[in-house]
Amino acid sequence: MSEETIIEAPIKQAETSRLRAALRRARQTEAERSDVIVDLREAEIARLELLQDALSDVFDEIPEGTDLLECALIPGTPPRLWIDVLAHVVMARDKRTYRFLKDTRHGRQVILETTSIDEMANRVTDYVAHRLIERERALESDSEGKAIVSLAARQAEDKAMTVERTVRRFGWGSLITAFVLGVLIGAVGLFVVGVTFSLP
Repeated sequence: MSEETIIEAPIKQAETSRLRAALRRARQTEAERSDVIVDLREAEIARLELLQDALSDVFDEIPEGTDLLECALIPGTPPRLWIDVLAHVVMARDKRTYRFLKDTRHGRQVILETTSIDEMANRVTDYVAHRLIERERALESDSEGKAIVSLAARQAEDKAMTVERTVRRFGWGSLITAFVLGVLIGAVGLFVVGVTFSLP
């Protein structure tokens, strides 16, 4: 072995051991960070579960057959407490503030942002009440619309019956009579034209 080989071996081992130590430190830091992220996520879910429990009486009072509203906690990223298809509650970045959001055709709208669970529960309750009233109005307009449609259908049916009676009056006999009459008139017309042009 040469002298250079002997000197390079400890240097490479020292660089490799420094790299291993740095990788070990990075992995440890990453593990601690992911533990913190998991803890924060669990804290978000726990706060949303508290709100869900506060709203359970409200959602129990909703009439059966109303599938428009459902208080469902979805543990995604971020976790969301869905009130209906359009509205949900999430935690803000500080993980203590509740944000009540509604998706509209103009984008997402913040309805309320608060740290108070009671204030948020009251606002969600008001929202649920408004949605139930909107549903009742829509059902009423549907029943009124059905009455208008049935009136229009009745009028159309009366017109169809009138047309059918008219068609029945002029049945097959009328059609055959009209055809025979047309043939006779055509034959007489041809005879008159032939006689007129054959005379000198």
